[in-house]
Amino acid sequence: MIYEKEHNGFSKLIDFILEHWQAHTVYDLRFRFVYADKIIEAKYDTMFESDNGEELDSPEYDEYNAMAFEDLATHELFEVNYKTLPKELYCNGKRIL
Repeated sequence: MIYEKEHNGFSKLIDFILEHWQAHTVYDLRFRFVYADKIIEAKYDTMFESDNGEELDSPEYDEYNAMAFEDLATHELFEVNYKTLPKELYCNGKRIL
């Protein structure tokens, strides 16, 4: 399920990942995340549903999809979601966002 708030570009990333998941090539891809202050070369790890840790009855409660990617330089996982999209995103040289 894609939430309405994820149509800020994150849904394009979800679609891209799902397309390559079905083709069994998602783990072979290399991504380049371009943020204002850094560039991260990474590979896909997993997709999951998450929330912001607020109580369900809180007006600030937020549920969303997220993805984990492995930073190839540090081997640490980082989360990408509709709030943490990079300025630009490339996969194997092709621009996704």
